Amino acid sequence: MRDGTHYRYRIDFQYDGTEFSGMQWQPDRRSVQQCLEDALDPLFGHSVRVIPSSRTDAGVHAAHQVAHVDVEVVRPPHSIVRAGNSFLPPDVRITGAEQVDEDFHARFSAKWRGYAYRVSLVPMAIGRQYRWQFLQPLDVAMLNAEATAILGTNNFEAFAHENETEKHGYGCTVFRSEWEIQDDVLIYHIAASRFVHGMVRMLVGTMVDIAGNRGSASSLANVLASHDNRNAGTKAPACGLTLETVGYREWPEK
Repeated sequence: MRDGTHYRYRIDFQYDGTEFSGMQWQPDRRSVQQCLEDALDPLFGHSVRVIPSSRTDAGVHAAHQVAHVDVEVVRPPHSIVRAGNSFLPPDVRITGAEQVDEDFHARFSAKWRGYAYRVSLVPMAIGRQYRWQFLQPLDVAMLNAEATAILGTNNFEAFAHENETEKHGYGCTVFRSEWEIQDDVLIYHIAASRFVHGMVRMLVGTMVDIAGNRGSASSLANVLASHDNRNAGTKAPACGLTLETVGYREWPEK
């Protein structure tokens, strides 16, 4: 900042990831971060750097994402929401803003994050961009039995993105891992302290392989214990994955 004085704001927002290359800024590609920065720059009168709570891959959605920005001028939170949305494309919406202390960090202050993955068991036209259309029978009881294998603190190298070196390690604490069915849609809920790149989609794909009696994986527990992503199953499509919540307090069920 020019005079050394700055103010920090928390920004809550959501987006449809269908037409994005991901959350994180990328040269010559459309990203959510770039759209937010372009929308907030004119409001604050200078370049703004958006720091999100987490990255999401191309095609992944967010019902509730959080970021923070450091700015040189104070703006009423309601004007950040209203003016920011006036500059944003329709597939990104700011849902809330508040001024916060400097010790708040959208990424490092987060205690956990929650995702949902949706699998449609029937063909669908409306809402297809938010579902993996998997049109084969699945044993829901088996899905839930497999899902419990990853609860607690484990090494998730077996479910990390191919050729990805996770500089912060592969350890994650999973607080929730369960499936539910709503009409013809299966929904997988997972909440964890952190996620390695590609983790949720590889978990979902492996569980679907097991419950659908396809692929070579015999159990999620065996794949987890192998620490080798060559033993994991199908990587589920990005379209079914949504970041649902970012938690800044301890996991509620702890």
